[in-house]
Amino acid sequence: MKNKLLILVCLLGVAFQAFSQTPSKGADGTWSGTLEAGDQKLRIIVTITRSDAGAYAGKFESLDQGATVPFDTVTVNGDNVRMEVKAASIVYEGTLNKERTELTGKFNQGGQAFPLTFTRVEQAVAPPPKAEPVPAPKPKPDYSAPPDATYTAEDVSVTTPMGHTLAGTLTLPKGASKLKPVGAIVTITGSGPEDRDENIGLPGFLPFRQIADALGRNGIAVLRMDDRGTGASGGTHKGATSADFAEDIRAGLAYLRTRPEIRADRLGVLGHSEGAIIAPMVAEKEPTLRAMVLLAGIAEPGRSALYFQLKNGIEHDTKLTPAEREARIAGINARIDAMAAADPWMKFFFEYDPAATMRKVKTPVLILTGSRDQQAVPEQNPKIEAAFKEGGNKDVTARILPDLNHLFVHDTDGFPANYAKLPAPIVIQADVIQMITDWLVRHLK
Repeated sequence: MKNKLLILVCLLGVAFQAFSQTPSKGADGTWSGTLEAGDQKLRIIVTITRSDAGAYAGKFESLDQGATVPFDTVTVNGDNVRMEVKAASIVYEGTLNKERTELTGKFNQGGQAFPLTFTRVEQAVAPPPKAEPVPAPKPKPDYSAPPDATYTAEDVSVTTPMGHTLAGTLTLPKGASKLKPVGAIVTITGSGPEDRDENIGLPGFLPFRQIADALGRNGIAVLRMDDRGTGASGGTHKGATSADFAEDIRAGLAYLRTRPEIRADRLGVLGHSEGAIIAPMVAEKEPTLRAMVLLAGIAEPGRSALYFQLKNGIEHDTKLTPAEREARIAGINARIDAMAAADPWMKFFFEYDPAATMRKVKTPVLILTGSRDQQAVPEQNPKIEAAFKEGGNKDVTARILPDLNHLFVHDTDGFPANYAKLPAPIVIQADVIQMITDWLVRHLK
C-alpha cells in the first residue's frame, strides 16, 4: 500500500562503472544498470538467485541510497524476466539477449515507465586494485528516547508461538511500576517489510516513533516491533499473509501482559494501511482490548484498492497515448490475477473481506483517513464506520481529515509518486497526533 521505493527515482547518482561480462545460461547472477528519470540518475545492482528447485528470488541494491530491498516475486519465463516489489507498486519487466549478458526492459512505478537496461557483471581478472579504505559499517538504528523525554525506551525481544523472535522497542512512561501500571498499545505496520518506526525512506518520516513519543509523554506505553524477517526480527516475511502478521501482533500483546508496569486491562492496537486491516483481526481474537486506531484502512477486499491504484497511476502517466492508456487499463485485471497466483500475501489480500471481521468486533475504534489519500481512498472511511456499527459496536469515531495524504502528511495532491517531492521533514500533521493521543488517553487511562 505504501510506496517504499518512490525515493529511488529522486536521488542523484552517476553512471555505473564498466565491468567485464561473462555469458550465463539463465537470469540468475548480478546485474548493473542506471535508472534515469529526466536529469536524475540512480545506480542499481540487481542480484537474482535460483534455488535447486528452480525458484527465483532476488534483491534491488541502490548504491547511491545505500539501501537494499528484496523482491517479492521474480519470474523467469524463457527470455522474459519480471521482478516486483509489491509494497512500492514497482515492477521491472525485461528481456534477456541471446548471450544472456543484457536484460533490456522497463522500470514501472505508479503508472510511470522508464527504460532500464541491466548488464551482467563480474569483476574482471586483473591486477589487485589499490587498497581502498574499508567503509565504516552502517550504524544500527537509534531507538533511544530523546533527552527531554518523560519516558524510557527499552529494546525488547518478543517470542512468538510460531517460533521466531520479534525485536522491538518499548517506550514506557517514567514512573510506571507494578504499583502504578500504565495502559499500552502495539503498533502495526503497513504492507511490505517494515521496521518498528514504519520507515519508508522519506526524509523525516518515522510515524510510529512520532506516535510513540506523543503517547509516552501522555502516560501511555507503546510497543513497536520490526516486522518478521525485517530489521532485527527473526522469521521470514516472504510468503506470510496479513493473518500471519496478526499473530505476531498478538504475541506483542502477550508480551505486554508479562510486564508488571503495564495494565493488562488497558491494552490497544494502532494500525496504518495494511496495519488497519490487521488490527480488527487481532481485536476479534482479543476481545478484552480497550482501544483500536485505524489509520488509512479499507473495508473492501484489497483487489479493488489495488485496481484503483494501478488505474490511477496509468491515468497520471502523461507519456502514454490514449490507446496505450486504454490498453493498460484493460490489462489490469489480468495483471492482478497473475500477482495473486504468484504470491500468497497478494492472494489473501485480494480475497479477504475486512468488513466481515469488523462486524464482529466491539472494541472502541477511531477511524481516520486523509481526504487526499489515493491509496486507501476516503470513500472507504464511512464503509469502515458502517461495518463496525452494523455489528453493534457502540464506540465508533470516524473522521476524514482535510488535505492529508495516505501518510497523514499535508498534501493538496496526494498522488503517491509525488511523496518524495513533499518538503522535508515529512511528518504526520501535529493535529492528527493530538487527535490520536487524546482519544487513546480517554480509553486507556
